[in-house]
Amino acid sequence: MIDASRGIHDIRDYVGDLIGGSLLIAETRIIAESLLKQLPEDEWRNLVIDQNILQKKSVKTSSRYVRVIRTRIEGLGQDFMSALVTSTDRAYIQLLLVAVMINSPIVEDFMRLSLAEAKRTYKPNLPSTAWQDFYEIQSLKYPDLNNYSESTIKKLGTNVIKILVLSGYLSDARKREMYPVYLMPEVKEWLLRLDRADLIEVMECTV
Repeated sequence: MIDASRGIHDIRDYVGDLIGGSLLIAETRIIAESLLKQLPEDEWRNLVIDQNILQKKSVKTSSRYVRVIRTRIEGLGQDFMSALVTSTDRAYIQLLLVAVMINSPIVEDFMRLSLAEAKRTYKPNLPSTAWQDFYEIQSLKYPDLNNYSESTIKKLGTNVIKILVLSGYLSDARKREMYPVYLMPEVKEWLLRLDRADLIEVMECTV
């Protein structure tokens, strides 16, 4: 059963564009700067395809990253994108995580149900089976998760772990030693502006 109370009417609302990449740190800043210029569509396509502003090896890869990034940040508004461009590195990373969590609630749930739980039980490392265990449990709540292939499920998990590493929650993808993370004041302010104060406890793993 899809959870309409959370705005999840289709399993794609839950997973979002997570398969498209992790935080895409360097790429998102470039795209945010370009979007703020509000260029006509033909000039935008010229930037992405002809000028290859993301410096990717193929148009297909570049277009995929652009699509993922636009999906994550454009709906959060011009002011949010401006904040991305002007933020310090630490706040920038945290704002990227905010965008990912809003677009892909499955990431929020993993942090709430797996990462925070591991911290509550004083585990020094996130278990290697954390994603698999989490996915199996969530599949009971959202049966459509079972429609994804094994390779896609694995890719989703790889991206989630990479996101947590890049965000400073985990040491690396192998050892997964857990670190405390404290939100920057401006990030908390943004969560309030976005009416997502509930994510403060999730991001600080104090739920």
